[in-house]
Amino acid sequence: MTSLLSPLRLVAGPKALLIYTGRQDGLGNRVRALLSAQVLAEREGRELLYVWGTDRYFGPAMDELWHFSAGRRVPRWAARAVSPIHRFYGPGATKITTAMRGEHLWQIRSGGQPVTWDADMRPWTEEFRALTPVDAIAERVGRVFDDSLRGRRYVGVQVRSHTVSHAKTLQSSPVEWFEQRMRAVRGRFPDVGFYLSCDTSEAQEYLMDRFDGCVALSDKGGYNTTAGVRSAIVDLYLLASSQHFIAPAYSSFPELAIHLANHAMTFERPNQPLVEELRLEAGLVRDPLKPALRS
Repeated sequence: MTSLLSPLRLVAGPKALLIYTGRQDGLGNRVRALLSAQVLAEREGRELLYVWGTDRYFGPAMDELWHFSAGRRVPRWAARAVSPIHRFYGPGATKITTAMRGEHLWQIRSGGQPVTWDADMRPWTEEFRALTPVDAIAERVGRVFDDSLRGRRYVGVQVRSHTVSHAKTLQSSPVEWFEQRMRAVRGRFPDVGFYLSCDTSEAQEYLMDRFDGCVALSDKGGYNTTAGVRSAIVDLYLLASSQHFIAPAYSSFPELAIHLANHAMTFERPNQPLVEELRLEAGLVRDPLKPALRS
């Protein structure tokens, strides 16, 4: 696991960019902030540093999820300790000036968003698709895909019903909405399978009781624990390998799956309904760790 840098290293090392994610940021908010900061740091010739809390709000470090060596992790208190000298930028767009480029350290609050300071930045999604999950995650993705999904056209369904989910997500995306959309899919494709990603066992059991041909993980671990987040990443790759994706609104997680697939599959959610007839024409995935590549 990456060692944590000290405040002295922040003020005495090479020019750096530090991305500061919030303690209660979820996986999607953290990943897109970190990887977009990586793109900016590389373009500006700065070392990448990052604050990524691991506590009761979010258990795993980044390198417990993906093989990641592009940056070094900094404790939250160290970034705050040097903030009187190196103030925080953001969240939001910032115009890079000549004076800024002379500064030793840029500290950027992500605010749960990617860093988009100007139009010349390479998309962070390229870095995301290039990541490789750690072995335990990769092996589980491959095992589930080979056992239950390989060679089949299927629809990914992600349900967020946990009480800690965003209030707008819970209000706009109830379990009954997913049931309705799944019935509509089965009405057009009676034999299609579903891959379910549910953050509560109650929602998972509710849908599996009503639809045959469902595949879902068991023993997923507690919410935002290391085991739980690792299971979520298994879900992420298997959702991204589907031919169509039914997703909740107001959640960054579906965006990760869509970017991981490089928009290869169609998708819908309550605030982005499917406007054309569902066709399931996306190609089949050979390697579920590379769901953007299809035959």
